[in-house]
Amino acid sequence: MAMLTLNGVLQNVYSQPERKDAKTGEIRPASLHAQILAENVTQSGETKFEMVTLKVHTDAFLKLVGQKIRVPVGAFSADGTIKFYALKNEVQPTAA
Repeated sequence: MAMLTLNGVLQNVYSQPERKDAKTGEIRPASLHAQILAENVTQSGETKFEMVTLKVHTDAFLKLVGQKIRVPVGAFSADGTIKFYALKNEVQPTAA
């Protein structure tokens, strides 16, 4: 079971074609990405929406556009922000 779960409405799924890394010359394989609109509550109690884009590992996301979902994620800090990545688990629709 994942320690962190990203909850939100799946807004879009898109594929990114194979590409060459500009710095290393390494070929990056094609990948699938999910854009999730997450709702966060601030310390003052206000609602803040954030669009989170995750590289995902299954095309199960394609059937879930427009639905509330939960995705097991990991997180790390880079460039002063928190970045998320999808764990290689199943996407789970939440109850409405």
